[in-house]
Amino acid sequence: MITTNVWNAFLERAEASPAGDAIVREDGTLTFDALRTRAAQYAAILETRGVGRHDRVLLWVRNDPEMAAALLGAWAVEAIPVLMDADETARNLAHAVERVSPRQVVRPAAEALPAEVSVPELTPADVPRSVVAGPHASRALPTDPASIVFTSGSTGKPKGVTQSHGSLVRACRAVAYYLGLSSEDRILCSIPWSFDYGYGQLLSTLVIGATHVLPSGRDPISVCTAIERHRPSVLPGIPSVFTYLLRGVSPFRDTDVSSIRTLTNTGGTIPGAILGELLEMFTERRLFLNYGLTESYRTSYLDPRLVSSHSKSIGRPVPGVDVVIVREDGGSADEGEAGEIVHRGDFLFLGYWNDPEATAKALRPDPLVRAESVARFPALFTGDLGYLDEDGLLYFVGRNDHLIKSMGVRVSPGDVEEILDESGLVKEVAVFGMPHEMIGQEVWVAVTPKDETVDVVPELKILARERLSPYMTPRRYIVRDALPKTRTGKIDYVKLKDEARR
Repeated sequence: MITTNVWNAFLERAEASPAGDAIVREDGTLTFDALRTRAAQYAAILETRGVGRHDRVLLWVRNDPEMAAALLGAWAVEAIPVLMDADETARNLAHAVERVSPRQVVRPAAEALPAEVSVPELTPADVPRSVVAGPHASRALPTDPASIVFTSGSTGKPKGVTQSHGSLVRACRAVAYYLGLSSEDRILCSIPWSFDYGYGQLLSTLVIGATHVLPSGRDPISVCTAIERHRPSVLPGIPSVFTYLLRGVSPFRDTDVSSIRTLTNTGGTIPGAILGELLEMFTERRLFLNYGLTESYRTSYLDPRLVSSHSKSIGRPVPGVDVVIVREDGGSADEGEAGEIVHRGDFLFLGYWNDPEATAKALRPDPLVRAESVARFPALFTGDLGYLDEDGLLYFVGRNDHLIKSMGVRVSPGDVEEILDESGLVKEVAVFGMPHEMIGQEVWVAVTPKDETVDVVPELKILARERLSPYMTPRRYIVRDALPKTRTGKIDYVKLKDEARR
């Protein structure tokens, strides 16, 4: 069978290994054949409800085999699944519903939709296992929209990132290639599927055939229990996941992690102390530091052999991708000069669903192709700032919309956060700018102390005066028990600024 879309790619895997483990969790194992059967049952019910080609099916999703089957069922009828986390706010859900106009919402049996949302609902109980449905191939083209994943909304309203079937399949296989991932691997996924990195782990099961291991919860104890019980070979994470595993009440250091051969990270820079502990704990394992947006699936990765010597780098472009750094004037930046990171080549999203203005801002003509060229394809202007060193390694500086203009100088919050984190006094730190009529923006910092009984602010102020220039030095410190987070575990800077204004 020629793979033209994600559903057909999954059918190939299910046909190749019907008795293979697809999804494993505490209460049992689902084989590829059983997942295919259940997906076909969802497809049959969706068809009876009038769902068809390019209709949107919103998945009010938790990481659960039923939701995986519903996702596949939507693809089988050539619909477009929309992934939203079941912990998402009612406001953001209502925004997504207004944006994509779903024909159907699939939700877990135990999760009620907010009152603000009025869309026909489907639960696992509405999909009888007695339904007889044969898995049929889909006619969806590689260029057809495959799914919509909403951004976290950490810097504004969530946007519906739309990826094509072909892009998802090609990107998934490219990542598997450089990770050395195969159908023999077992991936432990504690990251929500509604977050692009968690979604990517699920796609590795559906497209590559790797077994998907689901812990009973996202907490460190559940993750460690799943590691010992199900023996995963791959542990994907984001900075908050690795921080939770190595800090606080976590049995990670006493867990038998000998089955893990590969660790991966994306979604931000791992704090230096946490990274050092990971490298010490996994001396013989490979750690891949990745970079990418929901809009690009994956842009770059750092060769594990360089992690110790170039830990601040996010590596080189993945196969099929090129990166260029662009100045504000549109020209290419020099070596070591910061500018906007532009993703050229494959794996680009189709656009933000029903948001042409935002799409036009992100997808623009390739800056390295002459304007009169017939084949001037779009490139993704990421909104991230970075630079390339003399060896062609990429470094992330920060979000363009997070930069602070203090005393006429552009300040990267990440640089200030790194210095304060090195104090060893804080569990979490977030730096942001607040308006000031004389200097433009003041640098503010919010911290969560490691020891709640200690006033860490005086020592942080001394450290800041010693290590930071005047325009980078925080003017205000906020101490909190915990910093606000988005559903993907990232610090919610929008909420943090709103709270700071009160």
